Amino acid sequence: KKNIKGTTLTNFNVYDDNIRLKDNQQAELESEMEIALERHEFVMFLQPKVSLDSNAICGAEALVRWMHPLKGIRMPGDFLPLFESNGFIKRIDEFMWEETAKYLARLSELGYSIPVSVNVSRLHIGNTDLVTELSGLVKKYSIDPSKLELEITETLFTEDTGSLYSIMQELKNVGFTIEMDDFGSGYSSLNMLKDAPVDVIKIDRFFLDEVIDTKRGKIIVANSIKMSKELGMRTIAEGVETKEQAEFLRNSGCDIAQGYFYSKPIPTEEFEALLKEGVLK
Repeated sequence: KKNIKGTTLTNFNVYDDNIRLKDNQQAELESEMEIALERHEFVMFLQPKVSLDSNAICGAEALVRWMHPLKGIRMPGDFLPLFESNGFIKRIDEFMWEETAKYLARLSELGYSIPVSVNVSRLHIGNTDLVTELSGLVKKYSIDPSKLELEITETLFTEDTGSLYSIMQELKNVGFTIEMDDFGSGYSSLNMLKDAPVDVIKIDRFFLDEVIDTKRGKIIVANSIKMSKELGMRTIAEGVETKEQAEFLRNSGCDIAQGYFYSKPIPTEEFEALLKEGVLK
């Protein structure tokens, strides 16, 4: 790929080293991704979700990390955008769904009955029989489907909502919990609340960051929480980083928070240690 600069008198090519470096990095990731999946280099981390009433851990979100044998830990931002563009995200999602279902069975054996949420990427809608695949995992690991929460990003709700809502309703009918992820990151959030068959609204971290410092912003967030609850939906705020944010959300009636104020995403053994402690902060 090249960046082309020119005038009416001369045309010349400027090869951008940054583009070449990025292309090389992406080619390297693509050459390694299949074998990395086979070698179990992709690992599930968990970020605790905390009840704002009690500060007790009430769930978690499953997040992928790539444990590269030579380069160490690779964060999602380094590889997920590429996987979303080349389609490999479907394989990663399916791997994470199974890891989460398996882990929910382990938590049940340990005596914990809390949900863990997983991401459902846009490529699955219309391409994957989600009801059959996810119901199969629930049956395979003998878990309650309501404990495997499905996060669907808000941007998907601006596309073919008829098909999306139909799939979501089917999933709800067999017992899955549906979360609308990234609420507030788009422009049609309020309109979607009217019709979308969701159980949980997850307030986007950037929405929280950008508006919480202004009086108007506080009113918008507080009333989004109030409206969601009046519609019978639970509310989660992600990206909570300060005590002030946590207190504002608690006073606004938000149910659950997650973010670095409580815990970064951590390996399963660390998560279990936190569960034993019971309360964060």
